[in-house]
Amino acid sequence: MSLIRILRKHWGRVAIIMVATLLLLGVATYARAKWEVEHTRLNEARFVTSELDGELRVVQVTDFHNLPRAAQVDEVIHLVASANPHFIALTGDLIDTYNENLDRVEQLIEGLAGIGVPIYSVDGNHDHWAAEHTQLLDLLHRHGVTTLRDEHINVTGEWGSLTLVGVDDYFSGYGNIGKAVEAAPEDGFRFVLTHSPEILPELGSHGVDYAICGHTHGGQVRLPLIGALYQPGDHYLPRVSKGFYRNGDATLFIDSGVGITGPAYRLLNQSQVTLHRIGP
Repeated sequence: MSLIRILRKHWGRVAIIMVATLLLLGVATYARAKWEVEHTRLNEARFVTSELDGELRVVQVTDFHNLPRAAQVDEVIHLVASANPHFIALTGDLIDTYNENLDRVEQLIEGLAGIGVPIYSVDGNHDHWAAEHTQLLDLLHRHGVTTLRDEHINVTGEWGSLTLVGVDDYFSGYGNIGKAVEAAPEDGFRFVLTHSPEILPELGSHGVDYAICGHTHGGQVRLPLIGALYQPGDHYLPRVSKGFYRNGDATLFIDSGVGITGPAYRLLNQSQVTLHRIGP
C-alpha cells in the first residue's frame, strides 16, 4: 500500500497527531520564551588589547527596564558579584517610560553598590523619556554611581590606565561623542559606554578602541540562521543587533540586556549580564 493511500485511509488520525504535535511545540516554545525572560545568565565577552598591563574585568548591566521580579533582581546582583569585576557599567534604560515606582531599580542599585567596586552609568532613551528621570539620577547619586553625560574620566587600577568615555543616548538624540572626547588623551585605551548602536558609524573617527551598549535587546526573539526579527526603531531583520561589530579600528559590543519591552518573550536570547574581559 502506498504512503498516499495510507494517509488517505488514516487521515483523521494523522490530522490529530499533526495538531497535537503543533500544540506541543507551541506550548514548549511559549514556556521556553517565558523562562528566558525570567532567568538571567552571565555572558562573557573577550577583547584583546596591548594597551592595558593586565586583564580588566567589567560587568555590563543594560536595559533593566524596571524589572518587576525581586528574586530575579537578586539573581542579577549575585551574577555581577560572582564575576569579580573591577567596575560595573550601566548602559541605559534602567527604567521604563512609564513606571509605577522605582523599588526594583533601587534594589538593584543598592545591591550592586554593596559589591564595593565603582559603578559608572549612562542614560538610555527610556530614562530620558520617563517622568522619573530626575528621581533616577538622584537615586544613582545617592548610591555613589558616577553618571557620565558626554564626558570622559581617567580610570586606573592594577590592570593599567584608560580613558572612560560616557556618551549620552544617540537613539533619543542626546549623544555627542565629539564633546565627550574633547581634550581626552590621544594615547592609551579609549573605552566608551553608551546606550544605542546608532553611534557605531562615529566610533572609528574618534579614536575609540572598545565600546559597549545595549538598546536592541538583541531583538528579544531570535531564530537560527536568521537572527533578530525586530528591534526598537522599527528595524525588521536588523543587521546590527547583538554581539561584536567594527567601525575602522573601533569595536562595538551590543548586549541584549536584562529586561524587556513590548511582548513578554525572549527566544534563543536569554536575559543576561555580560562580563567583559579586556586586556593582553
